[in-house]
Amino acid sequence: MNNEYLFLFHTPLGVIQLKKKLNDWGIHFLIIDAPRTLSAECGMAVRFELTERYQYSTLINSLVKSVYQIKAEGYDILWQDQQ
Repeated sequence: MNNEYLFLFHTPLGVIQLKKKLNDWGIHFLIIDAPRTLSAECGMAVRFELTERYQYSTLINSLVKSVYQIKAEGYDILWQDQQ
């Protein structure tokens, strides 16, 4: 199972908070421009891979706009803020 995720945010503060949490967990991540096909209010996204030890859902807070699982053929939406 592919455990690579892409988090999009409402504001840059969300990027900073997720970066801090992933650093604490020792997980490598990339801060990238949000793909135009997905859009993001703040224009940035965080891409990372999780092991079975961690669940992406524990990283969701009010600053997260949406969460995608990265697949070879594109992105599958896993969660989206209803704001």
